[in-house]
Amino acid sequence: MKKIYVFILLQILAVAVFAQKNEPVNVQRHEPVNPIKDNQEYQAYTIRLLPALSLPGSLGSYGFDILKDKKLVMHQFENPLPFYPKGVQKKEDAYKIAQWMIEQYKTTGHWQHAMPPHIAHELKIKAH
Repeated sequence: MKKIYVFILLQILAVAVFAQKNEPVNVQRHEPVNPIKDNQEYQAYTIRLLPALSLPGSLGSYGFDILKDKKLVMHQFENPLPFYPKGVQKKEDAYKIAQWMIEQYKTTGHWQHAMPPHIAHELKIKAH
């Protein structure tokens, strides 16, 4: 009789373990990047969105390319917000970051690869 109870308990436990979802409930489903539609012109530069690297915790984040005269000048494939572990979660935020990087390049002559937290706060980029 004890063997039957142990067997039933193990089956219930196995069903409970394998019935769990792989993703947390609050993970947002993001719109996939459309290379034709997801482009924006900004001060003679073209910002082209692309999916960022799939790192743990960065599901659905966005990266971008910055082009000048159809030539690639900046490729941002990693999270430019190191203090936001999930990365850039909105397309609008990716465009804001790219525009800030263009402004910084025009000011300093160097491409930035990360955005300071106070700038993200000023641009109203929120962690999700």
